[in-house]
Formats: sequence, structure tokens, C-alpha cells
Amino acid sequence: MLEIVKYNEDEYGYPALLVLGCFDALHVGHLELLKKAKLQAKINGLDLGVTVFVNGKGGRQVYTFEERIKILEQLNVKFVLAIDYTDEFKKTAPLDFLASVENKVNVKAYMSGKDFRFGAGAKGKSSTLKSYAEDEDNGVWYMPVKDVMAGEEKISTSLIKTCLANGEISKANRLLGRNYSVSGEVVKGAGRGAGLGFPTVNIVYPADKAEIKYGVYKVACTIDDSDFTGIANYGTQPTFGDENVALEVHIDKFEGSLYGEKLTIEFVDYIRDIQKFDSPEELSAQLEKDIRTIRGN
Repeated sequence: MLEIVKYNEDEYGYPALLVLGCFDALHVGHLELLKKAKLQAKINGLDLGVTVFVNGKGGRQVYTFEERIKILEQLNVKFVLAIDYTDEFKKTAPLDFLASVENKVNVKAYMSGKDFRFGAGAKGKSSTLKSYAEDEDNGVWYMPVKDVMAGEEKISTSLIKTCLANGEISKANRLLGRNYSVSGEVVKGAGRGAGLGFPTVNIVYPADKAEIKYGVYKVACTIDDSDFTGIANYGTQPTFGDENVALEVHIDKFEGSLYGEKLTIEFVDYIRDIQKFDSPEELSAQLEKDIRTIRGN
């Protein structure tokens, strides 16, 4: 089971290879880095650890801390070094950061992306780590890993957030290596979906999650080990004059109540923009078309 080690508080005594980075998105570039780190850890008999900022670096995150922990656990990471990105932490000089880490964690090796920056003013970089490791007194080695590209673009968290904001969900999913998802509690909504012939579940969109573009999406979810597809509306409901932003999901061919349960919705594809229809009947007819779209009819 993955162990959470709090930076500057908890100790980790087993010899470790620590992968340095932010890992907000855990995209395919990160996965390639972790794949290589896992191999190096195995070859050298080291436990694999990863640095993680608990609440990111401020603002909304592609994945919450809990979601990142779950992904890293699936990747067989032994521990995460959980860091709070406080004002005090941001003032830490690069070498002071390494000293603080090694004061509590038995680090024998570091790995990072070649563009990794750390320490106050982002002055620490790959060459800093290289010079540090070349000093035999420090007793560690370091290996950088080249960036992973998507065509001419470097895969990055900021690129993925831009894709999500623009409704380019298919591209975001390719960059992530998995479908972007939102998990939240199913709560009572206005109940209009049932009247339209398309009952919906309403999910509380987490306040710390990166937002997707307002629109209608093809989605997928798993309920009681059964897989379903559906359509989701994220945004307002202009046909009814409702300006409240909500995530409403119609799960195709599902019958039952999910109130109070936690549900994970995977966004598969962007279908269309949110529209204001002249009547509920016109909206219902469009939803019929949306369902045929996700079914491939």
C-alpha cells in the first residue's frame, strides 16, 4: 500500500529513488518518466517515491490529491512525499530543499524531467541536480528524462487545462492517457430531466477541479460493476432561464436511484455547445439526437 510521507515531518528510512515534479495532471509524459523511474528503482533495489503538492500550486487542479494518490498507487509507487505549497516553502532555496528532503528521507537517487524547476524563484533546474549528484559527498545520483511531445507540442499540465477549457476533451484524454473524470456526490436537482423523458443525476463538481468548457458531452461511468454511457450537460440551463452552473448526467439505459452515492463521470467526447431552445419539447428532440450520437446510430 502506498505510504504518504509529509515533507519535513515524516521519515522514510528505506533507500529510495525520488522522482521530482509537480504531477498535477499525471499525463503521458509523467507516465513515461515514472515508467523509467520504476525500472531504475528495481535495478538498483530502491523504493520508488514521488513528490506531490497536496493542493497543487494554487487554483484548480487536473486531479485532486486523492485522485493522484489513487493513480500513483495503481502505478506501484511505494510512497509520495506530500508537500504543502506554502509561502514559506516557496522561499526555500534549491539546495536547502534537497537538504530538507534528505534529512527525513533516505534518498539515494533523483529523477526528473529535463525542464524541471524547483526552489525559490524556480532557480533550481536539471543542471543543479546534475552538479549536486556529481559531488561525491552528497552520495546520490541523478537521471533526467527528456520531454514527451505530442506532435510539435510539449505535453504539459497547462496544455491539458487549455484543452479542457476549450472543450477539446478528446485531445486532453490522449495527453492524459485516460479519460478526464469528475467524482462527486449525487444530489437532488430541479427534476426537469424526468419531465423531458431524460432523467438525470446531478453531480457536485469539485471546487478544486479544473473546469471543462460549458457544453454537452458523451460520458461514461461504472455503476455496480456495470459500464454505461450517457450525455452530460455542464453549465447553465438557458431553456429554463436557469443560470446556475451544474453537472447533469443522463445515463443511457440505467434505471434506479443514486442519490447520496459517489459517482465518477468520465468525459469521452464533446458533442455540442449549450443551446437555448424555444420549448422543452424542442430540447427533448435534441436530446434524442444526442443519444443517437453517443450510441453511434
